Amino acid sequence: MAVTRRAQHTEDTRKSLLDAARHEFSAKGYAATSLDDIVRRAGVTKGALYHHFVNKAALLEALYIELEEDAATKVRAAVERGPQNAMARIAVALEAFFNASADPTYVRVVLRDAPLVLDRSQGRRLDHAIGLDVIIDLISALQREGMIGRLPVTMAARIFLAAICEVAMSAADSDDPLAVRREGMIVLASMIEGARLAKSATAARS
Repeated sequence: MAVTRRAQHTEDTRKSLLDAARHEFSAKGYAATSLDDIVRRAGVTKGALYHHFVNKAALLEALYIELEEDAATKVRAAVERGPQNAMARIAVALEAFFNASADPTYVRVVLRDAPLVLDRSQGRRLDHAIGLDVIIDLISALQREGMIGRLPVTMAARIFLAAICEVAMSAADSDDPLAVRREGMIVLASMIEGARLAKSATAARS
């Protein structure tokens, strides 16, 4: 029982640190936030922080993962509640992601601060680990329903995910993020339509 309480205390401390980092990074940004700010808000010692995170960048990475996983959960939930048609599910998934990515904390931490702190390849690896399977499932459904031709699904998902992330980044940097997201939805839909037309052209030649 003592070990269980210790484990729970350890997890509670980690959560307190992440919650504090979420608040401080969102309010002031990564660069203007000190570790002292975070431990003060979390109500723990700096030694407790270093037990969980080697430095401030590691704390940002953990928060990045938490925010991306939250967004992915919202997308999956929207898809599960959505229509059976594969094309309609993609529209639902995109709307859910863009709504999640418009959250001020997500914008500040994931879209603005993290790219300046995390290694690019590390950020890409995390994005793939967290969200690529959702895109793979959606593209696979398009193929099963005959909406697009046979493509290398994983590569198609990587390219589509990169395009989605670019729309979110562009919206975060824009004075009119809603307009950017609308434009992005048009382009993303056109990418799928291009794959559908390519399938039709191939079928017509055969």
